[in-house]
Amino acid sequence: MKIKNDHNLDFALILANHGVSKTKFRINLLNLFYEKESLTVKEVMNKFSNLINKVTIYRALVSFEEKGLIHKVPSSNNIIRYSLCNSDECSASLHKHNHGHFICNNCNQTFCLENYKSPDIKPVDGFYINSLNLILEGYCKDCHLN
Repeated sequence: MKIKNDHNLDFALILANHGVSKTKFRINLLNLFYEKESLTVKEVMNKFSNLINKVTIYRALVSFEEKGLIHKVPSSNNIIRYSLCNSDECSASLHKHNHGHFICNNCNQTFCLENYKSPDIKPVDGFYINSLNLILEGYCKDCHLN
């Protein structure tokens, strides 16, 4: 089941290679992630005109995240956003996102900045560092021009 897309990618093959069921919805969802930098559950529901139930959307997102296709990214309003994983950094067993994120103050979109690597932090005595986020905020190129 090959969906026509502007990326010349076989989304069914990508899903299969990650061990994800190749349903029409999941193929279309993966295509959507290639079209948008990051998405919320609400944006996914709106895109599919509420034809897909919320449980199906959540299950697909959890599956995509567990299999190393997407990862959670920070947002300005603490709503969970998801973005595509870099295939060189993530796998089903490990998500490694050693890059910064840019949050637009106007459109609230979150962008992965692959070229901005998070610094290596030495362990702090008595503390266990679970995560480190490099977040830049401002206006994206589309909002800055308007």
